[in-house]
Amino acid sequence: MAALGMTLALSGLTPLAAAAQDPMAAQHRHCEREFERTSEALGDAFARRDLNRFMAGFAEDAVQVNSLGQVLNGKPAITAFYRAVMANEYVFKRTLLAQTISQCSSAVVVDRIEFTIPSAGITLHAIDVANWARVRGQWRLSADTTTPIANP
Repeated sequence: MAALGMTLALSGLTPLAAAAQDPMAAQHRHCEREFERTSEALGDAFARRDLNRFMAGFAEDAVQVNSLGQVLNGKPAITAFYRAVMANEYVFKRTLLAQTISQCSSAVVVDRIEFTIPSAGITLHAIDVANWARVRGQWRLSADTTTPIANP
């Protein structure tokens, strides 16, 4: 009987807990949509070879590990690398494999990418892992690693 009384008493708290979680869930959904727009805009800027818009998404102290295993430290080094990449005509395809957002402060995105330079007959298939941080209300790419994989 005491257990039944306790269950009934606690069941009255359930709507209060759910109501408290609704604003948190709404905030997370808003954060998730904001992040997805930012991430997609970065991919779109790369596909369109818009270096300025693409680099705007990077943190100043970002680290890039490219498909050749080169480690590029800081936005100036990463900008120089992508300036050279974007000097070529290419086709870029990105397929989202996984995405995790943690407390609207950090995120990890895993993509399968296909990067082709038709004039050179080069196609790169890779897995790209991007680590993001929210800095002063803005999502910034802080670390990015591109690992080549075998052609499908």
